[in-house]
Amino acid sequence: MSPADPAPLEAPHSTLLHQAQVALQRGDVDYSQALSKSALLHAQRRGDVGGQARALLYLAQGDRQMSRMRRARETAQRAVYLFQTQADATGEAEALTTLSHVLSTMGHSGEGVEAALLAIKLCEGRDPIGEALARNYLGVAYAHSQSFDKAADALLHSIRLMEAEALWPESCLPRFHLRAAEIQRCFFDRYYHGTFLTLERLQSTRDLPELATSLGGKVRALQCPYLKTRALLELSFGFESCWSGDTEDAVRRADAVCASAEKGADQPSVRLMEIWLRAEIAWARQDWLSAEAHAQRLQQLALRAENEHLRATSHLLLAQLYSAQGKDALAQTQLRLLKMQETHLHNENLHSREERVDWQLRTRAIHVASQQLEQEARRLEQLASQDALTGLYNRRHLEQRVPGILARAHDRGQTPAMVFLDVDHFKRVNDRFSHRVGDEVLKALAHILSSFVREGDIPVRLGGDEFVVVFTHVDAYSGQALVARIHKAVNEFDWGGLHDDLEVTASCGLALAEPQDTLESWLHRCDLSMYVEKDSRHQDLA
Repeated sequence: MSPADPAPLEAPHSTLLHQAQVALQRGDVDYSQALSKSALLHAQRRGDVGGQARALLYLAQGDRQMSRMRRARETAQRAVYLFQTQADATGEAEALTTLSHVLSTMGHSGEGVEAALLAIKLCEGRDPIGEALARNYLGVAYAHSQSFDKAADALLHSIRLMEAEALWPESCLPRFHLRAAEIQRCFFDRYYHGTFLTLERLQSTRDLPELATSLGGKVRALQCPYLKTRALLELSFGFESCWSGDTEDAVRRADAVCASAEKGADQPSVRLMEIWLRAEIAWARQDWLSAEAHAQRLQQLALRAENEHLRATSHLLLAQLYSAQGKDALAQTQLRLLKMQETHLHNENLHSREERVDWQLRTRAIHVASQQLEQEARRLEQLASQDALTGLYNRRHLEQRVPGILARAHDRGQTPAMVFLDVDHFKRVNDRFSHRVGDEVLKALAHILSSFVREGDIPVRLGGDEFVVVFTHVDAYSGQALVARIHKAVNEFDWGGLHDDLEVTASCGLALAEPQDTLESWLHRCDLSMYVEKDSRHQDLA
């Protein structure tokens, strides 16, 4: 840990995450992991799921750099799930991209292809850098499954996307993987046909743009250190030189990478590629003992690094070396070991797919349960603000809505109006015709009032036989006309259809909102207006 860096537990987890990302990009994996673990603890304590997902992603990327592939796979899968729960497509795509590389390195190239394709779909049209990285690792997964033409297409697409964004240093990554895919193609051509069919495709990838030789500029997109990728590119040139007959140049390149690696942090993937190259150089020089020793060393380190792809390569390499020397029994032993490894990976892949189905079912169940909880919450919220008999809003809802209506009306220069409706002699209706009929009368009045409501208006049953409708924008003249239409609708309603001899009338009051109104003051003036109208109608009848 650098003394200049703050102690992990002394900073908020967002700061820790940023520092972890920076440390990861410069190759300081141990410090990045310490920061990410601290950030994960902070995020868990605060219930920040997004922060947890991001911390898990950086932990997975650190484990990947150090070839702790199984742990990287589990952590990346957890990150994918948490990003999904937060509907964070960018984070999910980055986690899927990391998972794709880990899976294909572990020998599960089919699953790696699936993860990368999903990441591409999440990035297309919105995140060109994320798409470029996903296509890069799609190319890796295709190459590991020996679909070399598809690998080349994906990697060339990745390079074009990065260069379109002027990410020249970052384009080293897909350029190396393009050369690595061609190295694999040549390797399998030699295995299946006994000789290299052509080196032209590998040679055609030599043309690189002028790339920075240091990290003077900010490298924005690489998920592994830039210098590591440059080292791997250098080794790819060593393979080309070796297979073209220039073993001296191949040795110089391998020695240069080895000397550079000794000065910096351990990079397992660089070490594996270097050992493979030295086995090829020894083979080209027919130094059989050295070639076998390097190939066996490659096998041991690939097993330790959980790199099933290069482990399989080591079996095939040893089989070819033994065959070239006439050691057919030893060659067959390597092929049997490879077959056992493939069977183990196949069974592990089946188990992984079973786990993924279980995980998807659990995710679906959680999603369904979440939807049901949301629906129940909405239902309960509606019940809390709804009058059970009429289906109109209740007083609680009116109290929640009116302050906002008054505030917006004042800001926008609008004039809300409130109509207060009271049934005349409602007690007589209950006493003469029964409470059941009285309830039917209230439902009918609710239906009548609802027919006058526009979007944004609020029909409310205050309680008993009292109703209120808040109209969000009605002037005095329109308000009086509206009251008249409500009276007319009530008077013309077929009350006899509810019960013989039933007649119902109602009194309405109107009050426009005033600048200093509260719900209580507005409601009070509307109530007074209703009683004035009721008294006036009674005097006219007298």
